[in-house]
Order: sequence, then structure tokens, then C-alpha cells
Amino acid sequence: MVDLLLYLTNGIVMGTSYALCALGVALVVGVMRVINFAHGEFYVLAGYLSATFASALHLGIFPSIAMSILCVFFVGLVVERFLIRPTYGNEMYSLIITFILYIIVENLYLFIFGPYPQKPPNWVSGSQNLFGLFYYGNQRLVSFVTAALLISIFLVVLHKTWLGRVIRAVAIDREMASLLGVNPTRINFFSFGLGCVLAGAAGIVLTPIFPVVPTVGVGISLTAFVVVVLGGMDSFLGAVVGGLILGIVENLGVAYISSGYKHLFGFVILILVLFLKPTGLFGHRQFQ
Repeated sequence: MVDLLLYLTNGIVMGTSYALCALGVALVVGVMRVINFAHGEFYVLAGYLSATFASALHLGIFPSIAMSILCVFFVGLVVERFLIRPTYGNEMYSLIITFILYIIVENLYLFIFGPYPQKPPNWVSGSQNLFGLFYYGNQRLVSFVTAALLISIFLVVLHKTWLGRVIRAVAIDREMASLLGVNPTRINFFSFGLGCVLAGAAGIVLTPIFPVVPTVGVGISLTAFVVVVLGGMDSFLGAVVGGLILGIVENLGVAYISSGYKHLFGFVILILVLFLKPTGLFGHRQFQ
């Protein structure tokens, strides 16, 4: 029983970070109809930047995080403006462009940072006794709380603010939003940058626990896509629920079957869900 609670806790912690990253995919796909295969590279970029700012430049934790997020947002805006925007109207071109970008960026990381794992200092140290049954690392708990807080802020902004209503309006009916005075190109511009920030935030949250390497980006992208499809392509709530499900299933599978099949478990669950409900768990609930 104690082991099961530990594995479930690990699954929830990981699943929350998966959800945070997947929300970026859901946002970009929902608003722009663009599949960004290089999504995971922004996770890697944020991880490397936070490690560099904190370790090499000896900045504090919060300045390192803030600078990393700003840099990722700026890079995302540049990518949208010069690489994604010329492909509007042709989803295959955008997929090809982002796939090429993933290959180039991954090799660029390898050239600049080398093949060795890097991580920033832990935000906190020590552990807590959870449920009076086992000790759990404080860094993992802080990462969970941070990811959950960021998800909550994103959902509140999306549903309770003018900016969120505009984003959802463009996602649901671009032409009608344009007729009402909204500039869809500007919303695309901002949404892509925000989607990259969500991936980067997941990288910042997880990098103190799992050191970043140049090749981890493709795995992050695939995980985010699995989460989004599992939850439903048109549902942000689905991305959150899908992330939690995937995190729990992966950790239970690793614990009770084999760590060698870690990434297989998610695809098995995805196939089962799509077989029973092709639109995903929350499909057809427009941007809930």
C-alpha cells in the first residue's frame, strides 16, 4: 500500500508537468491549427538557460527563472514571425518546418552544451513525511505546486480575462472574430509565444529533478502530443486530465511491469481511449 501511494504521488507530480507542457500544444493547435514538432525544444531551451543563468552566471533562482521565461518567449515570437507565419494555410508545411527546426536546434544544443546532462541547483532541499508513510523530496513537491499554480493561472486568464476571451474567439471562429475587430495574426503571434512559454515552464519545473540533455526534446514533444490527443484536441481541461492520466499510468507501469516500456504505456492508453472515444476524453467541448 505504501509503495502504491508513492507511485501514485510520483505519477501526479509528473502528470502535472506533462499537463503544463501539453497546454502549450493545445493552445497552438487550437488557435493556429499548427502542429509544432519542435515544441519540446523550448522545454530543453528553458532547462539549459535556467541552468546557465543559475550556475554559470551565479544568478538567484527567481532571476534565473524570469530571464529564462523571457528568453523562451522572445525566441518563440521570432520563430512564429519568420518560420511559422509564412506557412499559414498549409498545415503540412508548418509541420515540415517545425520538424526541420527540431533537428537543427537539437544539434545546436549538442554543439553548444555538449552531450552531458545539466541541471540548475535545487530550489529547496530536504524531504517531507507524506501521509505519515514515506518521505518525499521537497523539490518534487515544490515543482508540483509550481506547475499546478501555473496551470491554474493559465486557465483563469483563458476564461476570466478579456485576452482569454479573444484567444478563444479566434480559436472557435477566426472569421467572425476578425469581423468584430480582432487581429488574428497578432493573436497567433502572442499565442505561439505563450505556447512556447508553457513548454519552457515545464522545463524549468522539471530540470532540477531530471537534468536536461539535447536529445530529450523529441520525447517531450511526443508526450505532449499524446496528452493532447488523449484529452481531446479542442479541450484545455482534457490536456490537464490527460497529463495526470499519463503520468500515473507511466509510473505504475514502470513500478509494476518494466521501466523499459515507459513510453509504450502512454501509447497503449491512447489507443484504448481513441478506440472507445475517437475524439478523446473531452473532445468536442470547445476550449473548456
